[in-house]
Amino acid sequence: MTTVSNNSIVLRLIQKATENSDKGVMGKKALQKSIYFLSLSCSSFYFRWADYGPFSGEVQQIVQDLVSNKNILIRDVETKQPHMFIKKMTYVDGSSDFEDFPHVLDVALDGIVKFTAGKSPRELELLASVHFWTQRHHNSSNEHLAEYCHEKLTDLKPDAGFKISDVEQAIEKLVDNEFLEPVKQ
Repeated sequence: MTTVSNNSIVLRLIQKATENSDKGVMGKKALQKSIYFLSLSCSSFYFRWADYGPFSGEVQQIVQDLVSNKNILIRDVETKQPHMFIKKMTYVDGSSDFEDFPHVLDVALDGIVKFTAGKSPRELELLASVHFWTQRHHNSSNEHLAEYCHEKLTDLKPDAGFKISDVEQAIEKLVDNEFLEPVKQ
């Protein structure tokens, strides 16, 4: 299989998100969480815990490089709240050639774009955060998994206001989308 740089993976994801939505990849948080989920199966990005869940400094640097090289554009988009903006990332047509991009990786990226489509940055933050903490839960039966994750999120992100029901729904979505094994009681 052809080796693909992490820069190319991020750029290809932004291109696919731009093609599949007039919204593009909405902001850094959505991109970070998309790459986090992709990394679970086929990539070499390192993620650590940060204020908004799993975070990769490498992804942040790649975005800066892509902007500098004019491969992507980032524009402020007004929100319904006064003086509040979100960042819209869009692929610059023709800035890269993906002719030799591996099919297996393309299919994985399509799956990530489909999974993240229509989800708010807050929902993606919750899903990625819950996944991150489920992977660090040491009870092999997954007993009290939702409670464990909720406690971690409440301790680390008290202002986020995630409820236990939010965590339970996130676990269900992650299981339904095969990011987590079904919870064993």
